[in-house]
Amino acid sequence: MDNIDLKLLTIFQEIYRTGSISQAAENLQMGQPAVSMNLAKFRKHFGDPLFVRTSVGMAPTPHAEGLIQSVEDALTLLKKALGHQSSFDPKTSSRMFQLCMTDVGQRVIMPDLLPRLSQEAPLVKIEVTYVSENTPKNLESGEIDLAVGFLPEQDPGFLQQRLFKDKFVCIVNSVHPRIRNTLSQEQFEAESHVIVTKLGTAHGIVEATLTARGISHNIGLRIPNYLGISSTIESTDFIATVPRRFALALANTGRIRLLEPPFKIPEYLVMQHWHKRYARDPGIEWLRKIMTSLFQE
Repeated sequence: MDNIDLKLLTIFQEIYRTGSISQAAENLQMGQPAVSMNLAKFRKHFGDPLFVRTSVGMAPTPHAEGLIQSVEDALTLLKKALGHQSSFDPKTSSRMFQLCMTDVGQRVIMPDLLPRLSQEAPLVKIEVTYVSENTPKNLESGEIDLAVGFLPEQDPGFLQQRLFKDKFVCIVNSVHPRIRNTLSQEQFEAESHVIVTKLGTAHGIVEATLTARGISHNIGLRIPNYLGISSTIESTDFIATVPRRFALALANTGRIRLLEPPFKIPEYLVMQHWHKRYARDPGIEWLRKIMTSLFQE
């Protein structure tokens, strides 16, 4: 581009507007020789005089007439870009945030998050998608703003922050015919279980613990998410091993009883995850702070 820059475009625009090299120099607080020298660069680049002296001043050539709109558009875009200050005002923003979490996360997090947002950011919108094998790619591309839950370790480009620690408990029907207020290992192994196979959950910790301890369990039902846990437990004699915060939400109905597992299951961390490309995005920074204030222990 032969060193065509913002200064040259500005000089061209000002000569076109004033019809005078000397007036353009004065308006731009430049010396007239400097303006003439830069105009010469522009003329050389386009192979056209661009402006010719007439009785009423410097008149644009047809080539200059054809250029002026593009030059003005370019200057507007450049000035907008160079002067851009990224900001986010939760009180006025109507931004749609894309959150990714499991159904457990929705049951545990959304009841606290939504009222907080309605107070601080009444126009903000939330779209929730499930954790999947595409979650890391979608965080990197910006299709997802924030992922919340138990995710496998990611590449160095991903950032994460601890929100809270959770543990597993067992749940049964509150009128279970064989299990009352405690659960023995014999009962655990004898009863049928419902398990969740959804990606992004921490249920693999339970399976790994059972394998390591040589504990057997009879799987009566496999389901793809936690949405069916409540109705299944309430209507059958199955046992489910689920995150404690999720179990507490289900127990509010009075039809489900929480029990400590008869063996130790490691606790796990629930984190919020984002990509470093968007670490300084003011909206995502604000949302992360909201999540931290609500859930960080």
